[in-house]
Amino acid sequence: MMGTTNADDAMEEEGGDAKKNIRDEIFWAKQRALAAEMAAKSDAGVKAEQQSKFAQRRLALTSDTFYFSILIGSLLWLVSPNPFVTISYLFGALSGTAYSYGLGKYVESIGGSIDDEGVEGAGIGQARFAFLILLFVVVGKFRSQGLLEIPSIMGFFTYQLASLSQGLREIDD
Repeated sequence: MMGTTNADDAMEEEGGDAKKNIRDEIFWAKQRALAAEMAAKSDAGVKAEQQSKFAQRRLALTSDTFYFSILIGSLLWLVSPNPFVTISYLFGALSGTAYSYGLGKYVESIGGSIDDEGVEGAGIGQARFAFLILLFVVVGKFRSQGLLEIPSIMGFFTYQLASLSQGLREIDD
């Protein structure tokens, strides 16, 4: 009887160890799943934060482009005797502002997939060169009415001044 009890105890001990091992495996599997879930939430939070920071910078680039366009357009209005210089410049600057907006949308959509929420409106980023083409078409069409090529092109590239000013700013993230 004694031998049976020891054998039963040994079997119960082995069964207890097996149950303990199974419980440990379940516990650690739950811990791994919880850690993976927290990491995914953390990655999503960081991604959303970075997207909002980029959206602020994109908006700053577009508004700076518009600001420089108005500033230079006003100076041209004061200095130039021909009003078509200012009109041509402002038309080009408006086209350049639209281009900078499209460029920002394009950069924002890089690395995204169709399922991402941030990719909405990325089509305008893909069509950003349409603003430059439209500038050339309109200037060519209305050249006989006084629209000038060089001020229009200079106005378009005003967005480069804004991108330079954005690059020279100190960003505290």
